Amino acid sequence: MADDTSFYFGQPGDASEPVEFTFEYYLDYRARIEAESIFAYHEEYGRTYHAYHSGSYHMPNDQNEVERLNDQYDVTKIFLDDRLYLSPLSRENPPRKIIDIATGTGRWAIEMADEFPSAQVIGTDLSPIQPVLVPPNLRFEIDDGNEEWQNGEDWYDVDYIHFLSTVAAWSDWQWMIRTAFSRLRPGGWLEMQEFECDIASDHAPIPADNPLRLWFADLTLASERAQRPIDVIPDLKRLFIEAGFVDVHEKVYKIPINGWPRGKRLKKIGKMWQQCLMEGLPGFSYALFNRWLEVPTTQIEVSLVHVRKALADKSTRAYQRFYVVYGRKPEFG
Repeated sequence: MADDTSFYFGQPGDASEPVEFTFEYYLDYRARIEAESIFAYHEEYGRTYHAYHSGSYHMPNDQNEVERLNDQYDVTKIFLDDRLYLSPLSRENPPRKIIDIATGTGRWAIEMADEFPSAQVIGTDLSPIQPVLVPPNLRFEIDDGNEEWQNGEDWYDVDYIHFLSTVAAWSDWQWMIRTAFSRLRPGGWLEMQEFECDIASDHAPIPADNPLRLWFADLTLASERAQRPIDVIPDLKRLFIEAGFVDVHEKVYKIPINGWPRGKRLKKIGKMWQQCLMEGLPGFSYALFNRWLEVPTTQIEVSLVHVRKALADKSTRAYQRFYVVYGRKPEFG
C-alpha cells in the first residue's frame, strides 16, 4: 500500500489543496486551533467568560469588566502614590526578568516594561483581553497559574514576580507562593497587592446584617465551595514567611467604600471605589452565587438592590483593607 502523506483539514466538501502532513505542520495546526478556541468565550448571565480552562475563574471578561478592571487599577495607583511596586527594585541595578501573574488588562505590565526597558516582562492571564501594541520587551501569554508553571528559560531565575487583585483566582495560595519562591533567583522579590473581601469601620462596629457585609460573607462562602478561597488575604505575610521569604513587609491601606471622608484625596478615592464596586457587583455575584450557592438569578438581582444602598451609605464610614505584602528570597540557603 502506498504511503499517502497528504490530508485534508477542512470541512467536508472543502476544496482546499492537500497538504503534506509533517509533525511540524501538526504542531502549527494544533496551535492555530487552540489559539482560535481561546476566543470562543463562554456566554452566561448576559456576560462572557474565559474559554481557556473554562470555569477556572468565575468573573466575566467582557468589555464592562475590562473597564472595571481599568478603574480598579486607577484606584490602586492613586493609593500607592503612583508607584507600581513597593519592593526595593533598583533602576541602577534593574531587574532582568519580571512576571505579572493574572495580568488582567495588562496595564501594570505595560507600565513596568516602560519603566524597565532592559527587562523581559511577561504577563499571564486566562483571557486575551490585553492590548496588541505593547513595549517590545513585554509579551502576554495565556496561562492558568493554578497549574504547573511553564518551563521556559524566562520562567526561572526571575527577579520580580507580581500579583495584583487576583483574589478568587487561586485554589491554593500557599502553593502559589511556594511556586513563586522556587522560580525566583536568590535575592529576587515576590509582591502581592490584594483586597480583603470584607468591610470595617473605625467609627462604630458594622452590624452583621449589613447587606454589604452579608454580600461579602456570601461571596466568601461561594468562593470556598468553588475551591477559590478569598479569606486568606490577611494571612499572606505568614504564608510568605512559611515559604522561606525573608525581609517580609506588610503594608495595609484603608480604602473608603464611598465618599464619606472629609479630605479631598480620600473622598475622591472613595467615590471612585464606590463606582468600581457598583460596576462589579453583578459580575462578582451571578456565577458564584448561582453555581455554588444555588441562588436564582432573579433573587440575586433583588439582593443587590440592598447591597447597592449599603454601599452608598456614608454613615457607616466603612472601608476595605488593601494589603501589599512583599518579601525576598534569601541569597543563600
